[in-house]
Amino acid sequence: MAKPSSRQELIDYCLRQLGAPVLEINVAEEQIEDLVDDALQYFNERHFDGVEQTYLKYQITQNDVDRGKARPPGAPSNGSGSIGIASTSATANIVGTATTFTYYQNSNYIQLPPTVFGVSGIFQYNNTMGTGMYNVKYQMMLNDVVGLRGSGVAGFDLTSYSITMGYLETMNFLLNTHKKIRFNQRSD
Repeated sequence: MAKPSSRQELIDYCLRQLGAPVLEINVAEEQIEDLVDDALQYFNERHFDGVEQTYLKYQITQNDVDRGKARPPGAPSNGSGSIGIASTSATANIVGTATTFTYYQNSNYIQLPPTVFGVSGIFQYNNTMGTGMYNVKYQMMLNDVVGLRGSGVAGFDLTSYSITMGYLETMNFLLNTHKKIRFNQRSD
């Protein structure tokens, strides 16, 4: 089994598999280069070893918020404009009368770079249990750490703290459900 380690070795291997040098392969060099590029791209997009799972971060900007709230002209507005609204018009003859239809589409999506082939989930970092010193976790820790005085750890029990934090996470998970978002380049 051949294991080409360079681009030229891959091209030579492919030509041998097609019958070269016994058969004359009538293919231009540009065609070979294009086909190798296509094969490598297909491998990167579809094979489990061709992609690497990683975490990317994206900070939502005010532009993103405005695009998400945009409404087409004539629609009930919530105080937002029409930034990010694209319209498409089509004309059709209906019983001899030319009728124009206008379709509006909101661009309330995040543009992904071409190197991202799919999204399997989105982590949302909004703290629904309060922020800063009003955070439930902060208050729990503050109340429990009061027992850490002097040389002993009287009143501080990591087991009950861990169980309480787990209970708070379960409450957050059940009460603040988030929509599952997935993306694949092939199926949008």
